[in-house]
Amino acid sequence: MRDALPLISRDRRWPLYDRAPIDTWVHGRIALLGDAAHPMLQYLAQGACQALEDAVTLGKALGQWSDPAQAFAAYADRRRERAALVQTNARRFGEICHLEGMGATLRNMLLSSRGPEAFDDISWVWTPTPAPTRAL
Repeated sequence: MRDALPLISRDRRWPLYDRAPIDTWVHGRIALLGDAAHPMLQYLAQGACQALEDAVTLGKALGQWSDPAQAFAAYADRRRERAALVQTNARRFGEICHLEGMGATLRNMLLSSRGPEAFDDISWVWTPTPAPTRAL
């Protein structure tokens, strides 16, 4: 590792990829989770967090349904909306971070008035979602 680190050049551009949210993560007894289901950019630091939320939700669904296909469908139904929201907002944050010209000037002016702890507008990312009123 120590020998390889100096070989990493900071002048190289590394492309980042995501994709728009999809509706189908499940096909019968096959289910995707994490980046396979909803790849996202790093700007909200939620890739691993969303994979963990997927795993917890999938585990609960598997505990409730004896048929894996039903459990997988229930898991996807429960996670689809939130994961898509996080995924699309991560992209928006990336777009805001990389603004140039007048857009960057406006962004900097708006953000300069905020304190370092001002995250109310994105607190929903870290706020637990209420448990469903019905079973998965």
